[in-house]
Amino acid sequence: MYLLRPEMAEELKTTNSEIYAKAPSFLNQSDYIATVGDICTIKIIEEIRVPNLMIIDYKTKRNIDLDEAQTKIIESINCHSVNVRNEAGTITDELINAIEKAIYSNKTTKIIVDGEEDLATLPAIKLCKNGAKVIYGMPDKGMVVVDVNQQTKERANRLLERMLVK
Repeated sequence: MYLLRPEMAEELKTTNSEIYAKAPSFLNQSDYIATVGDICTIKIIEEIRVPNLMIIDYKTKRNIDLDEAQTKIIESINCHSVNVRNEAGTITDELINAIEKAIYSNKTTKIIVDGEEDLATLPAIKLCKNGAKVIYGMPDKGMVVVDVNQQTKERANRLLERMLVK
């Protein structure tokens, strides 16, 4: 299990990447899309297509439940679903294993997190194949699209290596 060091929290809340209010049209050409977060997952479903991997917790901004319409959109996706436990500020082995199985199964998968899914972006980038797109939400700002490549994998690995391992 990885534990977020308090001094890393602010760093992970910022990005040098473009923040999109709407799903960018270039995602239409993406072979593999993974989303982390409920609102960006819903936007990608509505504006592009069903992602190959969706990591959600039925909440937004950490503790606000999705409304009925939002919940209905996510629940309308009939696909393989996995439930995992993952506390805020952690990345559990259970979550990492679920992400890895989903990516290599080639099945559309919803990972439903009991707890918090925010940090799942790091193992998703690490485990996805080069060329995949990992999309995560920035509350009140929009969404960030990570083009998975050697550089983004190395950055994810460096961040994971700086976390506490339990």
